[in-house]
Amino acid sequence: MHIQLLVLGAIATIVFLILRIKKGGLPAAAAKACASAFFVFTGLASAIDAMPSYNQLMVGFMDFNPWCFILVGGLICSLIGDLWLDLKYVYLENSNEFTALGMAFFLGAQLLYFASAFNCFVWGNNMAYIYASVAVAAIFALITVFGERRILKVHFGKFKPIAACYTAALGFTTTFSICCAISTGFSTSALLMMIGEILLLISDAILCGTYFGVGKNTKKYVISNHVIYYIAQYALALSIFYI
Repeated sequence: MHIQLLVLGAIATIVFLILRIKKGGLPAAAAKACASAFFVFTGLASAIDAMPSYNQLMVGFMDFNPWCFILVGGLICSLIGDLWLDLKYVYLENSNEFTALGMAFFLGAQLLYFASAFNCFVWGNNMAYIYASVAVAAIFALITVFGERRILKVHFGKFKPIAACYTAALGFTTTFSICCAISTGFSTSALLMMIGEILLLISDAILCGTYFGVGKNTKKYVISNHVIYYIAQYALALSIFYI
């Protein structure tokens, strides 16, 4: 079932991108919610498809990790974050509030992605992975706070605190997913999660420019941001099937 939902999700994403470029507004926001709902459905179907059948429950559940549903929770947070961020273009008078809400839910998504990786992958309890992730998170936060103009070429303004928290969480989870992929010998699930996190990092780098930079809110940047973003989320959703 997760493969069929993946295909439908790809179609929904294409429809959303067309509406986003051609019309924008509420139709685009609704289409985006639909496209994002499909990566949630894909993740949930991946978890259900990975569950053992009734006659294999005793044996199958020894290999099934229920923590994978935490990753589904992260996908749901991303869906809600998507909705808030697109509504900022519909209700301009509440643009700042929707932006802050969207970033907060994406921060929550990263925390849930980390929780699932921490409990689903065999990483040997190697604390060096945690230390490396913390170091990268600190670097990301410092760049956000002190290097927004010189390094990132953006201006976060009142969103600097939430932006720093989010970039720290993104850097932490991305680094930890890379460490997990290495630790597991690049197993399919860990590899997909690593790819998803790296692509989210790239997508957010583009989004940062379109939201807080100058002259980058163009069709080219909007399309590249969303294409990379949805590939990332579907990679995370598919990783659940192989956990």
